[in-house]
Amino acid sequence: MNNDNFMVFVYNAIIALFAFFVAAPMLLNAISLFTVQKRFAKAMVDEGVVKEETVRRLHPKKQVAGVLISLLVLAGLGWTCTRVDMGYICGCIALVAGVLKYRNIIQFNSLTVQRFRNTYKDEMDLNKYNKYVDSHF
Repeated sequence: MNNDNFMVFVYNAIIALFAFFVAAPMLLNAISLFTVQKRFAKAMVDEGVVKEETVRRLHPKKQVAGVLISLLVLAGLGWTCTRVDMGYICGCIALVAGVLKYRNIIQFNSLTVQRFRNTYKDEMDLNKYNKYVDSHF
C-alpha cells in the first residue's frame, strides 16, 4: 500500500467515525426536538410541571439551534466526503449505521426526560416533575 492509498484510508476512516459518532446523533436529536421532546413538553405543561409560556419561549430556540447545528454538521460532512475518494460511500454507510444505532434518541425514554430536565431545570416545579418521572419510568 503506497502512501497516497494509506492517506485515503485514514481520511475515509475519519469521515466514517465522524458520521457515526457525531453526525447521526446530532441529526436524530434535531428530529427529536420536533417530535418526542415537543410531546413530552406538552405533557409537562398538562401536569403543571412547567408553564406553557416557558415552553413557548424556550422550545423554538432549542429547535432552531438544533436544526442549524445539524445542517452545519451535515454540510461539513458532505463537503468533506466530496474531497476524498470513496468518501460518500464511507460517510453514507457510517451515517446510516449511526442512525440505526442511535435511533432510540427519537423514542420516548429516559434520555427524553434528561434532556427536558436540562432545558427547563430553572423553570419547573421539581416536585411535580419527580412525581411524574417516578410514576412513569
